[in-house]
Amino acid sequence: MNKTAALVFILATCLTSAFPCFPAFAQAQTSLPSKEEISELLSKADQKISSFEIAVKNAKPYIDEINPQLATNYLDAASTAHTMILALGKNGPSAYRLVGLLTTLDDLSLDAANASVRLLRMDEEYVIKGGKPNAKAFEAVVGLTAAGTGCNDIAELIMHATMRYIRAEEDTLDKLLRNHH
Repeated sequence: MNKTAALVFILATCLTSAFPCFPAFAQAQTSLPSKEEISELLSKADQKISSFEIAVKNAKPYIDEINPQLATNYLDAASTAHTMILALGKNGPSAYRLVGLLTTLDDLSLDAANASVRLLRMDEEYVIKGGKPNAKAFEAVVGLTAAGTGCNDIAELIMHATMRYIRAEEDTLDKLLRNHH
């Protein structure tokens, strides 16, 4: 086994162990987000994603007037986020998986904002041409805005846990490398 493979094995063992492998690593272990914390964050994220899906489905008739593919794309992204949460629950957290979820939640938030602006613009053009404002489209905008804010808020909480996770990994790796030399 080469040195790099040995270090990766030791790091993986330390990070997945219930007890620190060496007393020097105890500090890094304690800063890792707990399984309970990650599980709670994932559960909340799953709820926010479901709220996003409901908002998109409610807005779909109006979004389809702009571009029939948009709602499908938004719902596909939400499905991807649910799949990522399932993988995190099954396989446990990793920096890679957590950052992937963060990116997807950010995309959902941006999708909600994009759809909201487009719907407002579409209604504005209708009013400029002499029509009445569409109250149902405005309700859809409010729903999308709330769903996007929810995705953004949970992403921020997950980001803080992810930063602690990455920091603990880096600290442990740094200690391993310093002790190795």
